[in-house]
Amino acid sequence: MSIYVAEKFQNLKEITGSILTINEKMSSFHKKLVDAFLSQVRYERKFLVLKDKTLYEHFIMAKNDFDQYYNGLVSLTDSHQMKNLLENIRQSHDHYEEVFSKEIELLRDGQSYPEDLYMQEKEKAINETMDGLKEIKTYTENRTYEKIKQLGEAGADARRVALIMTVSYLIFGIAVSIFITRSITRPLKIMRKKTSEVAAGNYSGNLSLTSPPEIGKLAKDFNFMCNKLKEIDKLKSDFLSFMSHELRTPLTSIKEGSTLLLEGVGGEVTEKQKRLLTIIREETDRLIGLVNSLLDLSKMEAGMMTYNYAYEDISHLINKAVIALEPISESKDIRLEREIENDLQRVKIDSDRILQVLRNLLGNAVKFTPKGGHIKISARAIDKAVEVSVSDTGIGIPKENLHTIFNKFQQASNKSPDIVKGTGLGLAIVKHIINAHGGKIWVESEPGHGSTFTFVLSA
Repeated sequence: MSIYVAEKFQNLKEITGSILTINEKMSSFHKKLVDAFLSQVRYERKFLVLKDKTLYEHFIMAKNDFDQYYNGLVSLTDSHQMKNLLENIRQSHDHYEEVFSKEIELLRDGQSYPEDLYMQEKEKAINETMDGLKEIKTYTENRTYEKIKQLGEAGADARRVALIMTVSYLIFGIAVSIFITRSITRPLKIMRKKTSEVAAGNYSGNLSLTSPPEIGKLAKDFNFMCNKLKEIDKLKSDFLSFMSHELRTPLTSIKEGSTLLLEGVGGEVTEKQKRLLTIIREETDRLIGLVNSLLDLSKMEAGMMTYNYAYEDISHLINKAVIALEPISESKDIRLEREIENDLQRVKIDSDRILQVLRNLLGNAVKFTPKGGHIKISARAIDKAVEVSVSDTGIGIPKENLHTIFNKFQQASNKSPDIVKGTGLGLAIVKHIINAHGGKIWVESEPGHGSTFTFVLSA
C-alpha cells in the first residue's frame, strides 16, 4: 500500500513539475515571442516613414530575438500539433520579412512601387503570424488544464484504491488501518477539491498540507503552480488592456474621418456613400465602447480606477437613467415603471459610476424584454442602506448561468435570433463598481419569466 501511494504521489509530482517547467517556459517564450514580433512591426513601420538606418538595425535586433525565442519554443515542443503551429508561424513570419526586404531594396534603388499592395501583403502576414501565436497560447493553456485534470484524476484514483486496500486490512488491525486511511484520504480529498477550483478558474494558491512530507512538498508545488497560472491570467488581462489602449486612437481617427466625410469636407457624398459612412461610424462607436469597457475593467481589476465619492440622492440618478432609455423602450412598446420611496437616505457614491450601473442594468432589461413587455425599477430604504431593483418580463436566465453571469466574457445562453449577443463585460463592470462601493449585487431569474437584478448600497 505504501509503495502504491508513493508511486501515485510521484506521478502527481511529475505532472506538477511538468506544468512548472515545460508549460511555464513555453508561456514565457510565447510572451517574449509576441513582444519581439510586435517590436519588429513597429520598427518596420517607423522605418518606412522616417527612413532611419537605426530603426532598421532595431528591426534586425527584434528579428534575432524572435528567432531565439522561436527556437526555444521548438526545443520544448513534444507534439505534432505544436510543431505544425510553429511551422505555420515560421512561414508567415518569413513571408512578412521577405516582403519587407523587397520593399527596402526598392527604396534603396529609388524605384516607385505599389505601397498599398505591399502594405496589404504585410498586414496579411502579420495577421497570420498573430493568429498562429494566439493558437499556440490557447494550445499551451489547454495542455496546462489537461494536466491539472490529470492531477485530479490521479488523486481520485489514489484515494479510491487506498480505501479498498484499507478495507482489506481491517481484519488485521482496525486502529492502524484507520490511521493510515485518514492520513492519506484527507489530504487527497482536499487536493481533489482544490484541483476542481483551479479548473474552474480560481488560482489562489492557499493549499496547506504538512503531513505526510510528500504531500506537503506536493502542496507547495501546487501552490507555486497556482501562482504561475495567476500570473499567466494577469498577462492575458494586461495584453487585452494594452491592445485596447492601442486600438482607441485609430478607432477615434476613423470615427472623426467618417464624420468629416459625411459633413462633405472631402467633397460631395452620394446617398449610397452616406449610408456606408454611417455604418462605418456606428460600428466604430460600438468598437470604441468595447475598448472603453475593456480599459475600465482592466483598471478595476488592477485597483487603479478612481472614484469620486459624495453623498447623493440616488432617486435623481434613477430618473436620469430612465429618461435616457425611454425612446428605446417606446420604440419596442415596453412600459417603464418607477417605484421610488419618498425621502430616501442619501448614499455616499460616485454618481457617474452608479449611473453607469443603472444604465447597464436598464439597458440589459430593455434588450432582453420582448415587445409589449414591462420593466420596473424600484428603490427603498432597508436597515441603513438603499436597495435598488430592476425587474423585467424578458426571456430570463438559465439556472446554470446564474453563478457566472457576473464574470467577464460570460453571458447567459441566448436562443433568440432577434437579440444580438454582447461582449459579456457589462455585468462584470457593474459588479466591480458595486463592490468598490462596499455593496453587493445579485440576480434572481427563471427562464421565460423575466429577471430581477438587485444591488444594495450602504447609506
